[in-house]
Amino acid sequence: MKPIALAYTLAIATLLGTAGAARAANLEEFRRTFAEALHASSPELVHQRNPQPLLRAVVVLNIKLADDGRWVTDVMRTNYQQPEMLQRAQDTVARVRLEGVPDELRDELRRNGFCETWLFDKDGSFQVKTLAKTQRSSL
Repeated sequence: MKPIALAYTLAIATLLGTAGAARAANLEEFRRTFAEALHASSPELVHQRNPQPLLRAVVVLNIKLADDGRWVTDVMRTNYQQPEMLQRAQDTVARVRLEGVPDELRDELRRNGFCETWLFDKDGSFQVKTLAKTQRSSL
């Protein structure tokens, strides 16, 4: 694992250990907590640079909490010429483990879930929109 990925993983683990999903007061806060957990669970796939001007693929998933506690996805948008990027996004969701989902959000997460967007660079690495840096200009 690259030193920057390791440092990022440790920082996120510390944040999750202190903030935790149980303290998310609303869906927007929970989305951020989920995005941090997603980045932390797949550090080898996440890049820390500004996304390139012309992305390899953009994948939008609606993420819901299943009755058994797993995260399930519905595809909202994908690049059908890059099915491996859709699979990568879905795999990263499946890796997320969050304990203590707030009771007041459980019904909302089961019923409607929330949307997240994966911004894939040419090398297949990504950032999710919730945590993404500003995209580089093509000029």
